Amino acid sequence: MEWSVPVNSMLKDEVNKLNYTLIPEGFKGDVREVRLMQECLSKLIDGLGEQSADAQGLNKVITTAEKLRNTATHVLYLLKDANAKDGSGDVIGMLKVGRKHLFLFDEHDQVCEVEPLCVLDFYVKRDRQRHGYGRLLFDHMLADNETSPFEIAIDGPSPKMEQFLARNYGVDRLLHQNNNFAVAPQFFQHTNELRSSLCSTPAVSAAVGRFAAPKPASAIANVIHGTGALYRPKSSG
Repeated sequence: MEWSVPVNSMLKDEVNKLNYTLIPEGFKGDVREVRLMQECLSKLIDGLGEQSADAQGLNKVITTAEKLRNTATHVLYLLKDANAKDGSGDVIGMLKVGRKHLFLFDEHDQVCEVEPLCVLDFYVKRDRQRHGYGRLLFDHMLADNETSPFEIAIDGPSPKMEQFLARNYGVDRLLHQNNNFAVAPQFFQHTNELRSSLCSTPAVSAAVGRFAAPKPASAIANVIHGTGALYRPKSSG
């Protein structure tokens, strides 16, 4: 599908940051041009969201332009290949993050009430696998938020994502939670740097019961396939 406005005219950088306004940094134009750009970006985001959901085998789309516009706390990073489509550019990946109010258990079965930055959706186009694009996108997000993989929560990480974190960032394991999120054990060392960090006494429920409880279906589990440089569908890249 072709868009009315070339990607290179809408997105100036290799990795572009969008919030609820759907106005990329550096974009200039009159009211008509802004509206046209937003309409084109909306179609593009919806298309990527559908591809991501399809790759995960989900019955609903996680990322849409409408959801982004209605959630001021979410940020979407779009990765661009400026040379694609005969120089008009193409978006080849996306990464959505946002803060969530969570109750997380550490290894000692203590619960912490926190509001960490969470990875909510992550997708790189199938034909761009095994080229390190996902790593590039993830690195940019970490730098932009001045954080590390040890300080974020992942929504429904797959085994491939866990391999990626271990291989690239030294996160050798994750603590899976009943709320479908997972964090590194080191996460709890950084709670004082996170919003609303407040640790309580040990949880009443036994550790065995909590860890034995069934987990809900992964939110981004099947987006990350393969063993390449990043989370990629079917074969990583």
